[in-house]
Amino acid sequence: MSQLLIKGGKCANSNCVFEADILVDDGRIVSIGENLGQSADRVIDAHGKLVLPGGVDVHVHMPWPKGDYISIDDINSGTQAAAFGGVTSIIDFAIPDDEESLESSLGKKLEEANSNSWVDYSFHLNLRGDVRKKIDEIPGLVQAGFPSFKVFMAYEGFRLDDADLLLIMDTIRQANGMMNVHSENGYLADYLTSQTVAKGDLDPRNYAFVRPAQCEIEANYRLISYIRALGTKTHIHHVGTVKGAALIAEARREGLPLSAETCPQYLLFSNEDYAGDPEKAAHLVCAPSLKSPQDRDGLWQYLADGSLPVLATDHCPYSKKQKEEHLDDFSRIPGGIGGVATRLPLIFTEGVAKGRISLERFVDMWSTQPAKIFGFYPHKGSIDIGFDADLVIFDPTAKSEIHANDLHMKTDCLPYENWEVLGLPVTTILRGEVLVEQGQLKVNEPGGKLVGRYL
Repeated sequence: MSQLLIKGGKCANSNCVFEADILVDDGRIVSIGENLGQSADRVIDAHGKLVLPGGVDVHVHMPWPKGDYISIDDINSGTQAAAFGGVTSIIDFAIPDDEESLESSLGKKLEEANSNSWVDYSFHLNLRGDVRKKIDEIPGLVQAGFPSFKVFMAYEGFRLDDADLLLIMDTIRQANGMMNVHSENGYLADYLTSQTVAKGDLDPRNYAFVRPAQCEIEANYRLISYIRALGTKTHIHHVGTVKGAALIAEARREGLPLSAETCPQYLLFSNEDYAGDPEKAAHLVCAPSLKSPQDRDGLWQYLADGSLPVLATDHCPYSKKQKEEHLDDFSRIPGGIGGVATRLPLIFTEGVAKGRISLERFVDMWSTQPAKIFGFYPHKGSIDIGFDADLVIFDPTAKSEIHANDLHMKTDCLPYENWEVLGLPVTTILRGEVLVEQGQLKVNEPGGKLVGRYL
């Protein structure tokens, strides 16, 4: 593989910002310093630009494969969109049928991703159905480099009762793995939904009321109690409430092995956005639902201080037709939002540029902490010698508008449509190879690789 030299950029890691040249050889960073010269097969001038570690998105659905609707991005389109958004590693989900083994569902996803993923990848294993027939697979999967297992406390057909949840937690702990949780009281959400539908209150604005903050708060409290008793390494997905985040912050200060994420939609919208245009409300249907403006604003503080160490996306886009087909019944609107291509400009604009978070903290939650928590580190997540040369060159002064049709995802609708953002990823580099440059795909075929993860 040829050498690559990136000159004159302002490099940002989770703990420092520094001006330096970066020399890449055989896909890895071999030198960082000032005035490294011009001796490389290719030189990229990054003066006036930020050079960031490539993004690591640990929560994407490519696609979400269950229910009445299948989300619209597959591995090929979703990872191509990721590359255009500066993301160089993703973790998708292997979701088995009720009686299917974990290894069978993983095998299908690996076959799909091989030669189809534009960025590096791995998978979480979802535990559902008769989990007692599947838990014996957990230790072998951890040893094979798949240490993270997703469970749901919500959704009929996915949620586990607490007896199974505790059994899985203990099995994962003994195998030195990690449990990922959709932490939301599904019984309460389902009850409120059924009662609201029965009354005929079907307008999308009513989605704001059927998954209240208490669904998340109660589930977090119960889950943390179990972690305190069993000691299982756990990650909570898509935190949307201040009180839920406060419980997580307290548990982390206590020293419990707990991490968590929030997503752009919980930082940029609130439940008030369900109250206007029904089409906009439909585009914002996701679970957990958007919460109050106070929750939205308060989450920034927990993100800024590291209590929520990870910014993920829960990327799960649908088409405009899918989203708007049932505006007469909110309970039939598929839940999910596209985000893998917009995380960088949105949160740079609303976070870094507006002073809510530092650039270093942005890099930490965008790349470093996801890599560390989920086992990509020390190969990914930082600009350091010996690391994979997964990099994004970012113009912090470029202004643009977000349009779904420009983002290489299959979806034709986004809640961020026409948003003005500051900053643009101009070059995405995966293991020393330029994937995207100035809005153009620069490789002929997908070259993403499976990454074995070890906690």
